[in-house]
Amino acid sequence: MRRREQNRRIKKIASGAVLAFLGVALVIVIAVGGAMAWFTGGGEVKNTFTMGKIKLQLDEPHWNDADGLDLQPGAVRRKDPTVTALSGRSYMRVRLEIVDGTGALLADEARLALILQTLFYDKTQALSEDKTYALAELEALQAQGKIDSGYNRAAFVYAGHARGTPAVRYYNYIADNGIFDAASNDSATLFSHVVIAQDLSGRAFELLSSAAGYRLRLKAEAMQSDEMTGAAAAFAALNKATGVEVEA
Repeated sequence: MRRREQNRRIKKIASGAVLAFLGVALVIVIAVGGAMAWFTGGGEVKNTFTMGKIKLQLDEPHWNDADGLDLQPGAVRRKDPTVTALSGRSYMRVRLEIVDGTGALLADEARLALILQTLFYDKTQALSEDKTYALAELEALQAQGKIDSGYNRAAFVYAGHARGTPAVRYYNYIADNGIFDAASNDSATLFSHVVIAQDLSGRAFELLSSAAGYRLRLKAEAMQSDEMTGAAAAFAALNKATGVEVEA
């Protein structure tokens, strides 16, 4: 009986601490998990969680469940995680987790690098799902300013990865002075396409497609901007609220 009462008191104290902290630092998290299954079955799961006066939406308008199945060199797929501000003003970032087919975070840095090299943001509608692209063609499109490698560099900056975990990566929103504002109908797409170069070497493709494939899990995280002194303070508070350390 005494132990039950002690447990109740501990739970009450813990709950009060969480509520008090969130009253100061309002956090919103929206998640979308997209399956990129190589030679295996897979699907896409979307979950949302909101808190406070901020409301966001994260979706992938052009992604279908079957788009990540049985990809081969030369494949081009629209995968466009897009965050939209529905209410409030915030400092926003996107968290990208890269996991293997079992859901474990990838630790192989060579494989991580290859996966990141398949992601592009198309600024000028230069990419077509009806074409295949060699590595040199993709490099030429980047040099011409038609596509960005990795992510949308006009709207985001790569802020770093979770300490000791390169597979958990953070991209901070930087457009519009970093304020993600529903009143301005702000919306931002992190990347728009997955492209597997047609001349990818056999060894590289083997590494890319090993271990039952891989998945890209994405979350939009935002800190209410009204009480923040700037983006640095907001993201530091967001790190604390979500229990993460971000390192370059």
